[in-house]
Amino acid sequence: MSSPSTRVDVPKLLASLRAQDSGRPRVTWYGADGERVELSARVLENWVAKTANLLVEELDVEVGDTALLALPAHWRTVAWRLALATVGAQLVDEDDDGVRVAVIPDGTPAPSGAEHVVVQALGALALRASSVPAGALDAAAVVAGFGDALPYVPDAPGLEVPPAQAPGARVLVDVREVGDATALDAVLSALAGGGSAVLLGPGAPGAERVAAQEGAAPA
Repeated sequence: MSSPSTRVDVPKLLASLRAQDSGRPRVTWYGADGERVELSARVLENWVAKTANLLVEELDVEVGDTALLALPAHWRTVAWRLALATVGAQLVDEDDDGVRVAVIPDGTPAPSGAEHVVVQALGALALRASSVPAGALDAAAVVAGFGDALPYVPDAPGLEVPPAQAPGARVLVDVREVGDATALDAVLSALAGGGSAVLLGPGAPGAERVAAQEGAAPA
């Protein structure tokens, strides 16, 4: 029998992680061609704040508005998921008519039913998307211009995640083994439990090698 999920206040969680150790790695991403990105608690909070402010200030997203997060498991997806929870957006699984905002990877067609479309480039050094549909927003090009403080959204219901398997642990999550949705849940669960996660994407080095390098154990 699976354990019940828990609901987490994202600003409080990020503040707690930063207070414990602002420089400790919390999310480490391995991708293709040797790509490695490491986010400390402070840096993760900064990305979440900028993304949440983009949602509130640019797209007027409010508590209860629907959002389609169509990105694969990736460190940027972690930031988006936390930002959407911060502003109280309600995730949907499909491009239903009337969805308020859809976040899609660079190079994919824009959903037909979304009021706002945001294109997210996934390359570590990408400063802009390579292809932005007419009327869509290029996240990589604009997100840096938004504020570093998390917006205050008192009615946001929080982030629902599975409970951490080992609170405080550094876990290894291989998307090639578990799939995107399960991988993202595992990363968020580790953070909610006060730990950290090493996320391996397509083209990353082998899991055993990375686990030894990072001091991480499989989730």
